[in-house]
Order: sequence, then structure tokens, then C-alpha cells
Amino acid sequence: MSINTKITNRTRACLGLAFGFILIFVAIKIFTVNPFDFNNMRRGTQALLSGINPWDEKTRISNFYNPPFSVLFLWPLLLLNSELILAIGASLLFAFIFYHKAWVSLSVFASNLILWLIAAGGIDLYVMGAGLVLLSLCEDVHNEKLITVLRVLAYGFLLVKPQGGLFIVLIYIFTHKDWTGLLISLGLYGLLFLPLYPDWVGVILTDPPMSQDIAAKTLWGKFGPILSLTIAIWIILSRRWKYWQLGGALAGILAPYGMTGIPTLLTLSAVDNLIAIPIFIIYSACLAMMTWISPPPEADYYSFLGRFTSIYHLGTFSLALILACYSGADNTSHKINWPTIPFGDQ
Repeated sequence: MSINTKITNRTRACLGLAFGFILIFVAIKIFTVNPFDFNNMRRGTQALLSGINPWDEKTRISNFYNPPFSVLFLWPLLLLNSELILAIGASLLFAFIFYHKAWVSLSVFASNLILWLIAAGGIDLYVMGAGLVLLSLCEDVHNEKLITVLRVLAYGFLLVKPQGGLFIVLIYIFTHKDWTGLLISLGLYGLLFLPLYPDWVGVILTDPPMSQDIAAKTLWGKFGPILSLTIAIWIILSRRWKYWQLGGALAGILAPYGMTGIPTLLTLSAVDNLIAIPIFIIYSACLAMMTWISPPPEADYYSFLGRFTSIYHLGTFSLALILACYSGADNTSHKINWPTIPFGDQ
């Protein structure tokens, strides 16, 4: 009598879910979590649930920049603290990594990048992890109506952080020809909240989250559109990508601001050679040493540190791009063939 010991995708995902939660839950007990962004998002979400426009001049909630429809996905912030949201988000990302066997991505959790995400105390892990897991679930579902529901929910989670999730959503819709999901999403996340969008856009344009000198950790934010678009074209043509890999890479290149922690993770998921894990960890550690330099007494602390943190974030993301673009022995088989992007063995 033979025993089938094959581990399914769902089983691996459950293992990743548990492992990720335990790992990050322990980490947040050791390292300091800054709840500033989390508290701002909680206040903004509470205002929306109370029928208050948080972007109107008279009722402005400072430092709240998530799009109006985000209230549909951020209400758990009113029930949980920043530490639990971080742990849940990390567990979801681990589930995604385990599901797709993207083992090189785990190197991010052994580098300073994860410490930046923990210290920021934001919702990036939560919304990006939830969106990616929902899209992955669509691969094991055969009911078309349920697939549409999962996709629409995934689009919403990912677009709560548009600088990180927009490219993933657009590529997924294009490659899967999900016009039904697109129309439903436009109605649910667009038309339903249409009265709030003018004030939200006005705040984004006139009072951005942080000055670009501090928040810009992407190639666009630091080097402008010409160089960034050139690099984006190069990485698109360099190989075949899965939707989340290309979406993550483009987010780290073309987003106007934001950090590159999750874009780096998603880009590294395109690397199959496990030797990339120690390479990335050692390289990341060497770059992190620069951020330990104490500024001179007369220097502005944030301006001084900002230069080194930019080098760190852009340096680690650039290594992820190089490893991804040059992975694989047969370069011809990695050439992208629009509009069809193969998704590999799921």
C-alpha cells in the first residue's frame, strides 16, 4: 500500500501562513514598531465609517492618503493594533511565497528590508499580502462567479496602496482579459465613492505624504522619468515574467514615491537559483552598514540619514532586478511575448 506524500499548493500555503505569523510576531516583540502611519490610517478609516470626508478642508484628517474605497478593506484597523496587522500581513505574504515556491523571496525576511517594514508600522504587508493570496486562490477555483469575486476583492486590496499594487492589477487584468472584474471594480471602487475623489486627489497633489527627498526610494523618485522608463522597458524585454513579478519590478521603478521592500520581494520571486539567497543577504547587510553612520552634530538628522537609506533601498532593489533579469540559462526562452505572459507551473 503506497502513501501519497505529495504536498499540495494549499498545504504549503497553510504552512507558510503559520510560519510567517510566528516569525513576525516574535520579531515585533524584539524590534520597535512605529504606529504613526497606522494611527493616521485608523483615524481616517474611522472618519469615513462615520460619514466624514477626511480630505475636506473643514474635516481634514492629517496624514491620511489612502484612496476613498480603502475603508472597505481597512476597517480591521479599528479592531486590531499595528503589531497584529503586521503579523497577519507577513503571514499572508509567506503563504503566497510558499504557494508559488518562490524561495529566494524569503531572503528579504533575513535582511534589513523587513526591519524597515516593521519599523514603519504600516499596512503594506497586510493589503499586498491579502491581494496576492486572493489572486493565487483563483488558480484553484473553477467557479467563474467565485473567481470574479476573488479578483475584485484582490484588486481592491492591492489598490489601497496604488504605488505598490497598481501595476500588478493592470498586468493581471490585461493578461487574464478580466474585463468583467475591471468593470465591477470601476463601479464599486470608483463610482460608489466618486464624490470623495476630488478632495482626495487635491490632497495628494497639494499635500503629498512626505517631501520627495525623504519618501522617494524608487528609481522614478530619485532619477526621474526618462531613466526610469528606459530601465522599465529593458526589464520588460529581458525575460518572461509572471504578473506579480513584473508588477513588483515596475512598482519599484515607476512609482513616484514609496519604499521598495515589497517590490524587491516580488522581483526576487523571479529568481530560481537558491545561491541568490546568501548573495542578497550579504549584499543587503553591507549596504545597511552605511545607515549606521552617526551624523555630525551640525547636520540635519533626517536629511543626512535619508541619503544613506536611499542608497540602501535602491541598492537592494537594483540587485533584485539584476538577479531576476539574468536568471535562467536559456535567454531566448525568457523573451517576453506580448500580449501573452506565461505563468509557469502553478
